[in-house]
Amino acid sequence: MSFVGMAYRKFSLVWLQRAIAFVVICGVFFRIYNLDGKVYWYDETMTSLRVAGYTQAEFVREAANGEITSIERLRNIYQYPNETRDLSDSIDALARHPEHSPLYYILARFWLQVFGNSVIAIRSLSVVFGILAIPLMYWLCCELFSQPLMSGLGVAIFAISPFHVLYAQEAREYSLWTVTILLSSVVLLRAVRESKYRVATPMWLLYGVIVALNLYAHPFAAFVSVSHGLYVVLTQGWKKLKNVISYGWASLLGIILFSPWLYVVVQNISYFVKNTQSTMSPRDNLHLIWGLNLSRIFIDVNQGTSPLNPLLYLAIFLVLYSIVVLVRSTPPKTWLFVVLLMGVTGTALLVPDILVGGRRSNNLRYVVPCVIGIQLAVTYLFGTKLSTLWLGVRQHRRWKYAILFLFFCGFISCAVSSQIPVWWNKSYAKSRYNPAIAEIIAQSDRPLVISDEKPGRLLSLSHLLPPDVDIQILKPSQVPEIPDGYSPVFLYRPSEPLKGAIAQRYNAPIERAYQGWLFVIDN
Repeated sequence: MSFVGMAYRKFSLVWLQRAIAFVVICGVFFRIYNLDGKVYWYDETMTSLRVAGYTQAEFVREAANGEITSIERLRNIYQYPNETRDLSDSIDALARHPEHSPLYYILARFWLQVFGNSVIAIRSLSVVFGILAIPLMYWLCCELFSQPLMSGLGVAIFAISPFHVLYAQEAREYSLWTVTILLSSVVLLRAVRESKYRVATPMWLLYGVIVALNLYAHPFAAFVSVSHGLYVVLTQGWKKLKNVISYGWASLLGIILFSPWLYVVVQNISYFVKNTQSTMSPRDNLHLIWGLNLSRIFIDVNQGTSPLNPLLYLAIFLVLYSIVVLVRSTPPKTWLFVVLLMGVTGTALLVPDILVGGRRSNNLRYVVPCVIGIQLAVTYLFGTKLSTLWLGVRQHRRWKYAILFLFFCGFISCAVSSQIPVWWNKSYAKSRYNPAIAEIIAQSDRPLVISDEKPGRLLSLSHLLPPDVDIQILKPSQVPEIPDGYSPVFLYRPSEPLKGAIAQRYNAPIERAYQGWLFVIDN
């Protein structure tokens, strides 16, 4: 390389380091910004319901009694910790949903008891985990690649990823799971490395504890542990059998520490099967959804699954090319870790969908280990291209522009999604009209909301309504007693029998107020 080329490369790397710092700051900002500006959707209300110590069946039994109550009272009882239910009630509610590990929900209960009851408060717990994951990603890149430039690129790609930003703002367990995946991966690599110098290392003991934390964060953490085990076996083998044995003992410790909840899962296996039956239903064009999910890791402007969408093919090419470069250019101890982290979880979800049908691989949030592995592979691709000395100025400039374009895609994605109340991760089918409906109700003088809708959608709407709005929740086929003094009287997603019964009893026409979700009784 010429003197001019080396001078250009040095200047370019300094500029790139500044760009990385800016991108990381933006990633932190987007995790914090407009925290209560998005719909508190169905799944998040289920988080709050269990944190409060209730199941859906208990909500229907107690709240759907036909009595009029305020939105404020409804939220305070069924969405936040209160004196009526304690931690044991929350654990009992979680036991009815053993497909969700309990750690996040228990932490959320204590978090709200300290910081108060609000959407911002509960989502801020996910924000904390989302920000904590950023330095952990840097640490993991250091352990894998041992190059400061690659570690910087990795943390920037991770920080500005629209996927990680979205779930760092959601009252669910996925940002916590991201932290435990990264932490367990770092500790495993450290334990393997330190075993070269010591017969036994406390890192293996720490790894066992983190295996338990990982499982308490998400049940699919079992796939992460399997990928780690395969990595240790394939890279250490018979020559370093003590590492394989150490991994086995550490994993056994993790399973023992997780056994209390494992016992709960076994005892409630019927609930597990019932609650996960929806994943067995087939999904059309699942292969296009896989491509869409790949693109959402790096760019997310609510693009669809059209086969003509170039973003799908760009994402597929980027990921495949990154994996090829990683495997061809790094030793097995590096590329095996990344490929196994992606491959085990991906295979566990993809293969059943392909062979027997289903939609297990439909949701990107279920494959966080794959997302991290893909980002590691892309990190290596750009890192090696931008740090290789024999590349000419023109080639180096192309790769510099490419990584800046990737950063720009992430920035635009986060900026756009931060302004829109209902993004794809909030489920259009369950949330899309709630903001407009809440605005209509809030502008009324003395509204009453009547509904026999499922708890999740109803509770989601409640977080958008003023606290003094009154609501009347009914069981199916129950006809309400509507007192005088309310105007207007709204019906939120009423069943056809409810609309018919009200029209007949009160001899009043029912008119559509908004998109077939909101109706008003014409007095």
